[in-house]
Formats: sequence, structure tokens, C-alpha cells
Amino acid sequence: MIFQGKDGELRINDHGLNGTTHYLEVLFCEMNFTGPTARPKTEETLIMNRGKMDTDAHYIDGDDAPIYAPIPISFSCRLADTSASTVALDWFSGVTTIRTKVLYSRDGNAVWLGNTLPAFRDSSKQAYTIELLWDGTQDIGYQYDCVYFPPSEQTITESGDNLILSINGQVYGGVTRITAFNSGAMTDLVTA
Repeated sequence: MIFQGKDGELRINDHGLNGTTHYLEVLFCEMNFTGPTARPKTEETLIMNRGKMDTDAHYIDGDDAPIYAPIPISFSCRLADTSASTVALDWFSGVTTIRTKVLYSRDGNAVWLGNTLPAFRDSSKQAYTIELLWDGTQDIGYQYDCVYFPPSEQTITESGDNLILSINGQVYGGVTRITAFNSGAMTDLVTA
């Protein structure tokens, strides 16, 4: 079976304090998600014996900055005269409350490589989890943890027959393969 964009679904969800995780489904009508399949590794430096390659030569790890530096993702969706579009516009604009439901950020709570990522210095920034899943005989998907959506990088494009919301995010946490969406106490913000 060949995976096709029409077989995919993307969800954004919050940290889920107070026992409930809120989420929003973003359907793949534009089918243009772009994101990495893994986080980068550290740089390695070759150490030689006074500039000569011999049996004492070895590599040392560089600093951890590449492992924890934000990496970009992007996707878009069509806007319609629906409550789902209103929720999407609110969520990606950086608000912290939608339909009286408080959204909780992943920054300061996400764990990557055994380390809890620190909270953002600017407490008004919110980071969420993106889950992406393509349906097939063997489902394939990715989870992007602690994704911040800079409000100034979200754009609307108008055409004769629709409005497109283009979404850009920065992944600060892990990038992992998944075969199912997160389960548990999940509440869809559109129907909540």
C-alpha cells in the first residue's frame, strides 16, 4: 500500500494538566506537511596524535546544542466558516484559553533524552504536541513534542475559492515514531 496525504490526520494537543488533554484535528486537505523524521546528533571532532592518524586517534563529542536546538515544521489547512477554523486560528495565534478551556504548555514539562526541557524565559510562549498519523495496513506517524508557533510566522493566503492558514512551528522536544494517536483523557476543543 502506498501512503497518500489523503490518508493522514494531524492533531495538536496541550500538556493536559488538570487531567484533560485538549486537542484539535487538522485535516490534510492541503497535504503539505514538512518536518524532520529525527532530531540531529552532536558533532564529533577527530583528535589525532600531534596531527597524525595512529591508533591513539579518537573522536570526542561536541556540545549538546544541536540536540536541543529548535527544528522547523510547517503545514497548512483551509479555513471554512466553522468552529474548527475559529479554534485553529485561536490556537495558532498563541492564546492560552479557547472556549473557556485553558491550554497548558509543554515547555518546562517535556522530557527529551532523559532531561526535562526548561520553561521558556518568556512565559507568554506556549508549546504543544503535534501528532501526525497516516492510516494504512501498518499505520505510520510522528510525534513532535514541545512545538512553539511564533504568532508572527502564521499567515493567511487568500484565493478566489478559499483561505489557507499556513502554520510554522519550532520543535524543541523529541521527534518520535508513533503508530497511534495519544490516548487517555482527550477532549476535542471543537466539540467540547
